[in-house]
Amino acid sequence: MTDNNDLNDKVESTPKASRPWYKKKAIVIPLVLLFLIIGVASNTDVEESGTATESTATENPSDIEAPVEVEPVGGEFGNYPADQAKFVKVIEDAKGEIDAAETDLQESVALRARDKQLCALLSGNKANNWTGIINNVGANGEGKAYVYIEIADKVKMITWNNAFSDISDNTLIPTSSKFFDKLVAMQKGDLVTFSASFLRSSNSCLKKGNLTEFFYGKRPEFVVKFSDVTKN
Repeated sequence: MTDNNDLNDKVESTPKASRPWYKKKAIVIPLVLLFLIIGVASNTDVEESGTATESTATENPSDIEAPVEVEPVGGEFGNYPADQAKFVKVIEDAKGEIDAAETDLQESVALRARDKQLCALLSGNKANNWTGIINNVGANGEGKAYVYIEIADKVKMITWNNAFSDISDNTLIPTSSKFFDKLVAMQKGDLVTFSASFLRSSNSCLKKGNLTEFFYGKRPEFVVKFSDVTKN
């Protein structure tokens, strides 16, 4: 007969059932820590990669759009067509060089260079549908109309205002002209759209209405023959 002491000895000598590996703390805790470290490292790499990509996209010169060159508009003088905008810009750009001239010769050279640029811009020596403001409008002794149109600050396109100056140019507008009656209704300060042909001089495609080259450089007046003037 087996006594209790023998039973106890057998129980204690029998090995306990082995626990599954995933329930053993000595294994589970290090694995959890390892997964956490890998996860943090992965997130850091993703964030750094995203920041680097974003920075590269921002700093890459090819991704930055070049500024669009915009031609100047007329402002109070109306909305310039492209050829008028370029014409006015040449005049404005040349003012600095003309102002800097210390002798009449330097001024003359600067003016010739400016006018050469202006002539290169004109197609058929014409202005088509340009805009400006009526600076002066009236009639000579024969009843023909004269008109000055300012196309930019201190830049005008004009007819002669008397028969003597106009004897060979025929810029004065006769009563039979198709736009004569429209001129009658106009006054100083009116915004207009017009078309005209530039008169030529002996050495240029342009003819100045100014008496001196000094004023032709500072506030040029170009003698033209208008073919239409319409109030805006």
